[in-house]
Formats: sequence, structure tokens, C-alpha cells
Amino acid sequence: MLTAKVVTASSGRFAAFKPNVTSRPARLASVRTMASLKVYVKGDPATNTLLDCPFCQRVLLTAEVKHIPYTKEYIDFDHKPEWLQERSGGKVPLINDGDFWLADSDEIVKYFEQKYPEPSMASHISADVTSGFFGAFRGLLFAKPEEAAEKKQAFVAELGKIEAYLAAHGPYFGGDHMDATDASMAPKMYHALTALGHFKGLKLDEEKFPAVSKYRALLQENPAWKATDYGQEAVIKGWAKHLQQ
Repeated sequence: MLTAKVVTASSGRFAAFKPNVTSRPARLASVRTMASLKVYVKGDPATNTLLDCPFCQRVLLTAEVKHIPYTKEYIDFDHKPEWLQERSGGKVPLINDGDFWLADSDEIVKYFEQKYPEPSMASHISADVTSGFFGAFRGLLFAKPEEAAEKKQAFVAELGKIEAYLAAHGPYFGGDHMDATDASMAPKMYHALTALGHFKGLKLDEEKFPAVSKYRALLQENPAWKATDYGQEAVIKGWAKHLQQ
């Protein structure tokens, strides 16, 4: 019987952890001698292949940027283990750090920022810039024919907010480096532009959205992104399943 509990936002247990301010080389050397942080993500455990979960990728990107040693544990979404239901209601990402468990990407990245404050990924971007983007994407992807024009207009408007911010403050949301907003938004933009391009024929106008175009190109060369990218084919297959439901 499982006895350890998943820590949620309301418990606030991770507030008691002291930040690790050890220098990066020394910290990595010491942590590698200990049991690894385990990050449970959507994937194929038979082939150790990462699959298309933007919220899992958010957590992995944060770990990569902060140089946190971790081990990926892959969860087959078609055959979720019973223990996962007890731990997190069947959801990933989920982390296990010693005897500490934590679910929900919002809470996990906060935990990482507190326990591993360097390099900082703190973000001070207004939520208005990005909060409507993923909903607008889903609205267009699942739009009925008679709704398509309206939903496309709403999506382009949300993309325009991101373009304006990156043009003024980029190339990343964090300026010259990836911050918490990048870790959240980069996977969502990846899903949105890949899925809409494939299923709706919507291609990014690079002349109208030059900052977004530059951002996407930078991501492709970013080591943290390369380490967590599951590929466009996985994104397309994942959304195809949703569209068939």
C-alpha cells in the first residue's frame, strides 16, 4: 500500500527546503553521487522514448536549464500504472525527489526554482501576454467550420501579443536567456504551430511575425531544447488522437 503522499500547492511543504547555493560544478558532482531526481513523463517505456506532453517538457526544460541531474521515467498513457492514479490522479509530470513527491508542472517548477536558485529562471512577465495563447490554439484546432474564421482571428491576436513582447524584450521571453515563461510557452508554441500547420494548413508568416520566427529558430539550437524535443511527428500523432475522439 502506498503511504507517501503527493505534495500539492495547498500543502506548501516544499517551502521548508533550503536553496542549494553551492557552485554549479560542486553541486553537480555531489548530487550525482546521490539517488537521482526522477521525473515521470509521457513516453514509451519499452523504447525509452519521450512523447508529446508540453507540461512534461516544461519541467524537463527547467531541469536542463538549471543543470539539475535527473532521470526520466516514461509513462505509457494507454497503460497507466495503478500507482500513478494514487500518486497524482494518473497525471504527469510528477517528480520523486528522495521521499518527496510533487505533481503539477506549476508547482514542480516553483520547487526547482527554490531548491536550485542558480541560474535563476524567475519571470516577471505579465500573464496577459501569454495566458490566452493555448486556449486560442485549442479553440482553432477543434473549431467547427462555421467557427473557423473567428477562432483563427482570436489565435492570430494572441500570437500578436507574443510577437510584440519578443520584438521589444527578446529574443527569449527572458531576454538573452530562457526563463520560466520560456519553459512554459516554448512547448505550447511548438504544439500550436506544428498542429495548426498540419491539420489546418496555417503557416507562420515570417514577415508578420519575425520575432516569433527568430524565437523558434533559436530554440532549435538551444541545448536544453534539443535535450527535451520529442519531434513534430509525436506532436501530430498526439493531437490526431484528440481530434478523433
